Amino acid sequence: MGKLKIKDIMFGKIDGYNEFLEYGDDACKQFFFEFPNVDINKVLNGSVYYICGEKGTGKTMLLKYLESRARENPEVCSEFIRFKKEVDEDQRNQLKRASLPTQPFEEIIDKDVPLDSTIDCTLAWQVYLIKCIVFTLEKSQVEVFDKKDIIWKNLSLLLRAMYSDSIMELALKNGVKKILPKIKKGNIELNLGLGKLDFELEWNDESKRSVSFSYIAKKAIELYSNLTPTKGKFYVFIDELELSLKKTKKYERDITLIRDLIFAIQYLSEISKQQKYNIYLITAIRNDVYRHVSAKGLEINKPIHDYGIQISWQQKGGNIEDHPLLKMLEKKINYSEKAMGVAVTKNIWSEYFTNKIHDTQPQTFVLRQTWHKPRDLIRLFNIIQEIQGEKTIVNQETFERVRQRYAEESWSEMEETLTVTYSDKEVIGIRQVLTGIRVPFTLSEFISAIDGKKELFDEVDVLDRSGHKPLEILRDLYDIGVIGNYGNVPRFIFLGDQEINPMASFTLHYPLLKFFGASIKRFEKSVN
Repeated sequence: MGKLKIKDIMFGKIDGYNEFLEYGDDACKQFFFEFPNVDINKVLNGSVYYICGEKGTGKTMLLKYLESRARENPEVCSEFIRFKKEVDEDQRNQLKRASLPTQPFEEIIDKDVPLDSTIDCTLAWQVYLIKCIVFTLEKSQVEVFDKKDIIWKNLSLLLRAMYSDSIMELALKNGVKKILPKIKKGNIELNLGLGKLDFELEWNDESKRSVSFSYIAKKAIELYSNLTPTKGKFYVFIDELELSLKKTKKYERDITLIRDLIFAIQYLSEISKQQKYNIYLITAIRNDVYRHVSAKGLEINKPIHDYGIQISWQQKGGNIEDHPLLKMLEKKINYSEKAMGVAVTKNIWSEYFTNKIHDTQPQTFVLRQTWHKPRDLIRLFNIIQEIQGEKTIVNQETFERVRQRYAEESWSEMEETLTVTYSDKEVIGIRQVLTGIRVPFTLSEFISAIDGKKELFDEVDVLDRSGHKPLEILRDLYDIGVIGNYGNVPRFIFLGDQEINPMASFTLHYPLLKFFGASIKRFEKSVN
C-alpha cells in the first residue's frame, strides 16, 4: 500500500501557469520533469526561442520553469505575457488597424478591408515588445542597458510620449498591458510635456504633435538597436498563442497577429545577437496554430526551424518503465512524499498500484489512458484524487470509476479543437455518428453510419450537407487523436504516425471506446 493517501499527492494542475500560482516557484522547480529532448541551457542562452508542441504537452509549464530558473540569477529581470488573456479583442483589432496606415480604418467599408493575410502587424508588435522591455527595466534594479546613455533616455522619453495616456491606466489596472498607443488615421499624437527629445521628428501636423505611426515605430526600433548593453539579462516569455475558435474574421485576424508576432520576435532577437544584448524573447506555439498559419502560405517555417524546438513525449522502443511521462508521475509522487515527511518510495508502481490492471502491467495501462501528453496524465490523476482520494492504492476499480468522467473531459477539449473547422451543430453530428459505432470500422462503414443517422439527427444531416467529405472528417479526428488505424500495431498520431491510412480500418482510442458506447467486433480481449 502507498505511503500517502491519493488526496495528499501533488499531481499538479492542467494549466502550467496555475500550477506555479498554486504551489509556488520552489515546489514546481523541484517536481518539474525536464523534457528529454529539450536543452534548457540553449533556451536560456538565446540559441532557441520558439517552443512548439501539441496542446497539453507542457509548453506553459516549461516557460514558467525557464522563468524560475532564470530568476535564480539576481542580475535577471523577466516579463511573462499571456497572449490569450492580456491581448483582448479591442487590442487585437487595434493591432490590425495599426497595419493600415493609408486610410482611417473606421472609414473603410468592412468588405473593403484588406484580407488579414495581406497586412503586416510586425512593426506594431516590435514597438509593444520594446515598450515592455523599457518600461519594465525602468522599474527594475537590474542593469541590462546603460540608462545614463542619451539613446536610452531618448527611447524612454519617446515611448512615454507615445503611451502617456496609458501610463496612469497601467498603474491603476496593476499590470494590464496596453499594446499600442492611440492611433487615429494611421497617426499618433505625441505628448512631449514629459521632456525634450534630442532629435528631430517628421511631423504630419506639428501643432497637434501628430506623426505617422509607421514612422515613429521605425524610429523607436532604430533607437532600440543602438543602446549600450551592460551585464544584466532580461527575459520576455510569451504564452497562449491561440486562435479564436471557428473560422470567422477573428480567426483570420488572429492568424495574422500570431504570424507577425513570430516575425517580431525573430527581428528583435536578431538585433540582440548583432548588438550583444542580453535580451531573450521566448514564446510557446501550439502545433495546430503553426499548421493553420502555414496553411495560409505564410512563411514562418524558416525561423521556427532554425530557432525552434519541438516538445515530444514519444518513446520509440526501449523499456516502457523509462517512458518520460511515467518518470514525470514518479517524480511528482516522490516529491509529495518528501513534502509530507515520509520516506521516498523507490518503486511507486509496486507501492501505489496493483500488480495488474485488466491483465496489464500498471505502467502500460496508465499510458493507454493518455494521448501521451502531461495534461492527460494530470487530468486522469486529478479525477482519481477527487473521486478516490482516501485510497492509498490505485487498482482496476479506480480506473473504472473515473473512466467516464475522464473521457468526457478529454472529449470536451477535443470538441474545442474541432470547432475551429466545424460548426457547433457539425461537431454534435460527429459525436452522434461515432456513438455506437462498431470498431474496427472502414471508410465505407463510416459513410454508412452518416447515411443511417442523418434521417434521425438534424445535426448529422447538417454535417452531411456541410461539404465536409467523410475522409476529411476522419483525417481531422485522426489529427486530434480520437481515432487511429487498427492493426496488430495500431497507428495513432500521438505515437508519431503523422498520416492516416484511408485504406486500413479505424478504431477509437482506448479511453473513448466506452464513452462512445462502441461495440467491438473482433478484438475484445485487447481493449478490456
